[in-house]
Amino acid sequence: MPRFRATAVVAAAALLMAGCATGPGLAKTNSPRRTVQAGADANSPDPSTTKSAQAGKPVDPAFAAERLRLINPCALIDKDVLQAVGTPSRYTSSSYTRCSNYMKDKGGKTLNITLDIGYSLTSTEVKNATKQIAGLNSGEQKLSNTSCFISAVTQESPAQAVRVQVSTGTGGTEACEPGRTVLEGAVRKLRGNPQKYSPPKGSPVEVDPCTIVDKATLAPVLGASPRALPYGLHQCSWTGQSAQMQIEFKTARIPADGKFDSKSVEADLGGGVKGYQAFKDGSFPTCELVVVRTKDQSNAGEIVEFIVAASKEKELDRCQAAQAFAKAVLPSLPQA
Repeated sequence: MPRFRATAVVAAAALLMAGCATGPGLAKTNSPRRTVQAGADANSPDPSTTKSAQAGKPVDPAFAAERLRLINPCALIDKDVLQAVGTPSRYTSSSYTRCSNYMKDKGGKTLNITLDIGYSLTSTEVKNATKQIAGLNSGEQKLSNTSCFISAVTQESPAQAVRVQVSTGTGGTEACEPGRTVLEGAVRKLRGNPQKYSPPKGSPVEVDPCTIVDKATLAPVLGASPRALPYGLHQCSWTGQSAQMQIEFKTARIPADGKFDSKSVEADLGGGVKGYQAFKDGSFPTCELVVVRTKDQSNAGEIVEFIVAASKEKELDRCQAAQAFAKAVLPSLPQA
């Protein structure tokens, strides 16, 4: 079973999963930044989307979040799945839950496949999931003849999916058809016994970010009744009183100077633990605080990112609040 090792960083940290990859690479993505601002739009994942769904329960135990967090996504699109639509190349990954293969179709044309597990869907996407793939409700978004997104709903409340993104070159195959084939194969493998990560000691990969934070930690910034907004399997945000707090576990290449941002400054979190914080001004001023949790000899590792943001009008030392946030949560995470 693979351990985590990083490959490259371009703006955000990227990770190549050992055991999946044959060489270094950086996964390409069209997905938006995951940070959800306070007052998120009406299409944000909503726990009340499907009244018939049991809140927090997958449609099948195979898709339970605690199981998915440890599954290597590259193992779900291994060669026997990809060879059904073309000629596989090397595997690359930019997060715990994403794997890509920039391959060729059967005619030798470009065929790029990216798989995400635990992918958060909007209420509109769940409503439009009117097709079926491998026994799951599915929906398609065809942006052009060369670009297609297909999602198989694995949980309805909050809504999550296994999602395949396909892009093809000019003159290549139509994008959705190979996407359906790959997604069906991935779901089939997910129901079986796919390869899992063997995380290093201190890894936060198995932690549910929405349950690791208690209300007492959130209350000084957000008030007594913040609204939780889970995103994917490793991120959770809370909003209230013109402010937002967020925690996310990520894979990353650890910079030698600890500065994940050019504006980063070191913060002492006590007990010998250091964080690196960066304040970002704007219409919604934000402080981002990064703490390294694991690191190997090649400086590949895992981090936890704490974010505190609030409207300009709110009197709040955002970086001080981010440090308090980190100090409250870190003792509850797995220790190295």
